Amino acid sequence: MSTLSWNCRGLGNPRTVREVVDLVSRKKPEFVFLMETKVNREHAERLRVKIGFEGLFYVDSVGRSGGLALLWRRNNTARLLSFSNNHVDIEVCVTGLGLWRMTGFCGFPKRSRRNAAWDLLKTLTGRSLLPWVVLGDFNDLLFQHEKRGGNPHPDSILCGFGETLDSCGQFQLPMQGHQFTWSRGKGTQEWMEKRLDKVLARVDWCESLPAANVTNILTRNSDHFALFLGVKESGGLSADMRRQFRFEMAWVHDEGCRQQIEIAWQEGRGNGLMDCLQYCARKLQSWGGEHFHKFGKKIRRLKKEQAGLHGRLDTESLTKFQHLEAELYASARKKKNTLTRLKNNSGLWIEDDELNIAVLDYFREIFTSSGSVSSMDPFVASIVPRVSQEQNEVLLRPFKLEEVKAVLFSMFPDKAPGPDGMNPGFYQHYWDVVGGDVSAFVLSCLNSCSFPNGLNNTNVVLIPKKS
Repeated sequence: MSTLSWNCRGLGNPRTVREVVDLVSRKKPEFVFLMETKVNREHAERLRVKIGFEGLFYVDSVGRSGGLALLWRRNNTARLLSFSNNHVDIEVCVTGLGLWRMTGFCGFPKRSRRNAAWDLLKTLTGRSLLPWVVLGDFNDLLFQHEKRGGNPHPDSILCGFGETLDSCGQFQLPMQGHQFTWSRGKGTQEWMEKRLDKVLARVDWCESLPAANVTNILTRNSDHFALFLGVKESGGLSADMRRQFRFEMAWVHDEGCRQQIEIAWQEGRGNGLMDCLQYCARKLQSWGGEHFHKFGKKIRRLKKEQAGLHGRLDTESLTKFQHLEAELYASARKKKNTLTRLKNNSGLWIEDDELNIAVLDYFREIFTSSGSVSSMDPFVASIVPRVSQEQNEVLLRPFKLEEVKAVLFSMFPDKAPGPDGMNPGFYQHYWDVVGGDVSAFVLSCLNSCSFPNGLNNTNVVLIPKKS
């Protein structure tokens, strides 16, 4: 399932129509959202017939500006929730992908109407509890690096848009390809580029559709490029696990990470440690979604710097080389090991749901006792006690705070985390923030011999030994 979003700047141009047809033919989206159509409904209806789609909802243009068209390939996959001159809000129902909400959005180009666009987004937030994604031309930037050329974008507008997204619980999905979606003056001294087109989502939508990805598609007949939002059905264990939240050690090099953790921990600590960890993970996932695309660039830069130090044996060069090696390890730690099928005990290849069942059955068998407890009684009775009373008192003494920290700090920082996604490095780097709550929680569990449900949950990860 996928959606194509494009500010086409007018469907009255035959070349623009041909480009839409070509994009649909190549990318095969289920939904197409077009902005600034600038024509009446008849043109959009002719386009619908050309691309072979069954559904169309059209918002008329106002004079020679505006106009929105949302098209869908198959009937019964979209239900209209609301619309205006700036948005079309639908409920999406596609087999295998559950029920969720998608809003096509087109912001006001004039800065004097920014507040009106932000208010519209805020108003839309409370209209449905479904997992929510919003895409389109927002005519807004979140960061200064989303603009190249011209004067800096006003900080007040950056902050206003960012605060709007925070209040809506949305964050910007990372984008593959060229990082700007609008350009003017290409190839001249006045060349300016901005990332005006975006895909925004709430965490609940990302969790429901973990394989979603956004690609920027270069176009010829508009000053805007097209966005392609791909959503694939989650296929079994490996697909779910690939996109599950995981704390990335590369984040500790960004001061923004500490700020996110301090705020989230303060806001969530009143709900208990386990809920606080989940809340912190959601905040980091939102923050990391925007920062994730930086890591690829960072890795290439670090490798280039490191290559320039090859063969240089002076102390300064060797020290710098080792520092770059440490940064590369933190940034490039992801593996590409994926098991898509296994042989069962009968020698047959199995995959998908059958693979999951076979893995669970295997571990259930090896962790299940094969003998009865009563058969061990005579053997246990024959063992002579060797622990003295003094030794026993030492073994039975209450656990101490410093022992919790000592054990946690003895772990490798990037050791595989559990389902909450937090590895030992998270606790070690931010112990001054989380240490007191973590220690108190651990001591309470150990001294009371009481473990909350879910605390001992773990991930089972199969690693291939050969190709």
